[in-house]
Amino acid sequence: MIDTLARWLGLDPSAYNDWHLVWLAPWGRVGMVVAGVVALATLYWSWRGYRREPRLGVRALLLGLRALAVGAALVLFFEPAIELRHVTRQPNHVAVLVDDSRSMAIADGGEAGGPTRLERARRLIAASAGTFARWRERHLVDFYTFSDGLTPTTEAALAAPGGISARADATQLREALTALRARHDGHDLGGVVVISDGIPTGKLEALTDGRFDPESSDFLRGLGVHVHTAWAGRDRLRDVAIARVLADDFAFVHTAVKLEVVVRASGIKEKTLPLTLRRDGAPVRTVEAAIDATSHEARVAFEFTPDAVGKYLYEVTTPVLPGEAIESNNTRAFVLKVIRDKIRVVQVAGRPSWDEKHLRALLKRDPNVDLVSFFILRTPTDLSRVPEDELSLIPFPTEELFAHELGGFDVLILQNFNYGPYGMGAYLQNIKDYVLGGGALVMLGGDVAFTSGGYPDTPVADVLPVELLDEGLPAERLVSEEPFRMQLTPDGERHPVTALRLDGAENRARWQGLPELVGVNLVAGPRAGATVLGTHPFLRARGGAPMPVLALGEFGKGRSMAFTTDTMWHWGFLAAGEGDDGRAYDKLWENAIRWLIRDPELRLLRVDTDKAEYALGETVRVDARLFGVDYRPARGQKVQLEVRRAGSGAAGAPGTPGGKGKASDVAPPLLARTADTDDEGEVHVDVPADAAGPYEIIARAKVGEVEQVEKEVYLVRAEGRELEQPNARKDVLTALADATGGIAMGGADELLAELPFLPPRVVRIDQRTDVELWSLQAVFWLALGALALEWTVRRWRGYL
Repeated sequence: MIDTLARWLGLDPSAYNDWHLVWLAPWGRVGMVVAGVVALATLYWSWRGYRREPRLGVRALLLGLRALAVGAALVLFFEPAIELRHVTRQPNHVAVLVDDSRSMAIADGGEAGGPTRLERARRLIAASAGTFARWRERHLVDFYTFSDGLTPTTEAALAAPGGISARADATQLREALTALRARHDGHDLGGVVVISDGIPTGKLEALTDGRFDPESSDFLRGLGVHVHTAWAGRDRLRDVAIARVLADDFAFVHTAVKLEVVVRASGIKEKTLPLTLRRDGAPVRTVEAAIDATSHEARVAFEFTPDAVGKYLYEVTTPVLPGEAIESNNTRAFVLKVIRDKIRVVQVAGRPSWDEKHLRALLKRDPNVDLVSFFILRTPTDLSRVPEDELSLIPFPTEELFAHELGGFDVLILQNFNYGPYGMGAYLQNIKDYVLGGGALVMLGGDVAFTSGGYPDTPVADVLPVELLDEGLPAERLVSEEPFRMQLTPDGERHPVTALRLDGAENRARWQGLPELVGVNLVAGPRAGATVLGTHPFLRARGGAPMPVLALGEFGKGRSMAFTTDTMWHWGFLAAGEGDDGRAYDKLWENAIRWLIRDPELRLLRVDTDKAEYALGETVRVDARLFGVDYRPARGQKVQLEVRRAGSGAAGAPGTPGGKGKASDVAPPLLARTADTDDEGEVHVDVPADAAGPYEIIARAKVGEVEQVEKEVYLVRAEGRELEQPNARKDVLTALADATGGIAMGGADELLAELPFLPPRVVRIDQRTDVELWSLQAVFWLALGALALEWTVRRWRGYL
C-alpha cells in the first residue's frame, strides 16, 4: 500500500515504509465537532427538502451530489494530509507458551494408542514453522513452557520428539502470564499464543456462563495484548479420579471418624465403583460409589474408629479400569494423627474389696481417665427375700459390654472376677480378640481370680502373661494366704512400669521399703515371651524358678498384665500410715496404664517429623531421640535411619494403585544413614521432598542388648490439583481469547499466520514528507462540480 500511495503522489516508493493521516486545520477538536454537526444538519434538511421529488433516482442523485459537496467542503475545512515516513522500528516480542503440566501427558480422543496432548502440541509447533517465519519479519518470537512456573525454551526443543516432558503438578496460567508481562515493558510484548489443554489450577480456572469472574477479566484486560489460544486436548476421555478426600488432620482414638471422598468419572459405562480405605496398606473398609449421571461425580462417606494412638498413612483407592487415561489418580493418600482424649478404662470387680476401692478411687480422680466401673454385689446364686423387680441393683450387662462396647475401651481390668455365674463363656473369645486387636487386659488376684476364677483352657488364658494351674486342684493349692515382700527381677529394676524412681539404686531402695503384701494366687509360671517384673520370695513355679507375682506380655497388637495378689492397696494406704507418702501405689498404676496403652512417652527410641505433609521441594526434618533404660538421653549411641516409599503399590512401581503388598517391601531405601546421638540423645537428618507420595521412616537403635525399632510416616503432596479433573477444557481457552480480544483457534493443526499483534515500536524517523490533500486542485473542482451539477438538476426539476 505504501508503494501504491507513493506512486500515486508522484514520489519514490523505496524512500518510504510507513504512512499516517494527519489533520492540519487549527480548529481543534471542538471546531471539528461543530463542522461535523453542521454537515449532518445540512444533509438532513436536504433530505427533507427532496422528499417531494416523486422520482426516486432523481432524489438519490440530488442527495448524493449534496453529500459529495459537503464532503469536499469538510476536506477543505479539516485540511487533511498524508504523512509519508521512513522509520526504524524496534521489533517487539510474540510469546508462544506451551503447557507442560502432567495433564498434558494424557492420551485422549478415544483413539487406542493415540497421541498425547503434549504430542499434539509438539506437532502443532512443528507444523507452524512457516508461520513463525512470517511473524519474525516484524517480531521477535520467544518460546516458553509453563506449568508451576514460566521456563524459556526454543522452537527446536518444542518441535523435537521428546524435547519436553509433562512434568509438573500444576497449570498456573495466570501466574505465567504475570511473569511474562513482567519481562516486557510497554509495547515490547506484541502478543501471546497459549497452547494448552485448558485445565488451569491457579487463579484462573472458574467460569460462569463462559466468562471469567470480574477480577480475572480485569487482570486479562490489564495485560494490554491479545492472547490467542490453541487447544491441545480432545473429547472422549476415559478416566476415574479420586479428586478430594475431606478429612481432619487429627482424630481421637476409639472415637468414630468421618471423612468424605469425592470421585469424578468421565467416559465410563460403570454406574458404581468400589472404593477401599486402607491404613498402612491394610484394608479398613470398602464401599460402593454411585456415579451421578449428570455431574459425573460421587460423594462417599467413610466412617471408622481408630484403635491406637499414632500417626497413620491412609489411602483411598479404586481399581484401574481397562483403557483409563490416568492410573495415578485412582488413589489419594492422607496422614491422620490419632491422639488420645482420655484413657477409657472399664473395671469389672467380682466383689467389693479394699483393693477394688483403692483402685477405683485412684482412677476416678485422674482427670485423664474415663472410668466405667462394675462390681458385683449379688451373684445369680444368692438367695433373695424380695422380688427381683424390687431390687435397686442393675443386672450385669454382659452382652452389651463384651459383645458391643468392649472395643471402645483402652484397658479392661478383671479384678478378682469369676466369669462363670454371668454367662460370659461365649464372650471370652471377644476378650482375646480385643487384646490381639490392640486392647489392654489386666487381671488382678483374689479368691475367684486366675485358676480360681475358671480361666484355665479359655481364650482369656491365651492372652495372660502367666501359665495357669489346672482347674481340678483343691482350693488350698490355688491360693497362698502368707504375707510376703515382692522381689524385683533384673527386668523389673529397669522396666518403666516398676520405675518408681529414675535412679536404679533409689528405685531398689524404694521397693524394699514398701509394706508387705498378704495372699497370692498360685500360677504355674510365666508364659513364653512374657516379662516378669516381680516374683514371690519363697514360692516356686514349675521348674523351680521363683513364682511370678507381676508379669507383662504382648499379644498381637495388644498387651496384658497379671498381678496375682489383691493387696496392692497396702502400698498406698498402709504405706501412708507408716510415714510413707503413699505415692508408690499411684506411681505404679500410672506407669502400668501408660505401658498398657503404649504411651509414646515411654518409648526409648522416638522418631518424628516437623510436619505430617510437605509440598514438593520442601525439606523434611527428621528428628530421632534415644533414651537409656533410666530414660535419660543416650549420648554417643548409633541410630540407623531409613526412608522408604510407603503405601500400597506394585513391585517396581511403588506407590501406584492396584499393586500387591507394600512398596517398602520391594523398593530400596531412598535414604539410609547411621549417626551418633548428641548430648541430648538426638539425631537430625534433612530429607528433600523431591517426589510426591507417601513415605515411611524406620529408626533402629540398641539400648543395652535390646534393639529398638520405631516408624514414622509423612506425605509429600503435589502442590496443584492437576489430575483431579483431567478433562480438557476448550471453553477456558475460548474465554481467555475472548477476554483479551484474541482468536481461539480450537484444535487447529497449524497456527494462523495472520493473528493480530501489537505493531513494533518506532524508535527513529529517518525521513518524512507531508502531502496536503486539501490543497489538491481535484478537491476544489470536486466540490465545485458537485454543487454545479446539483444546481443544474434542481433547475431541470423546477426547484429554486
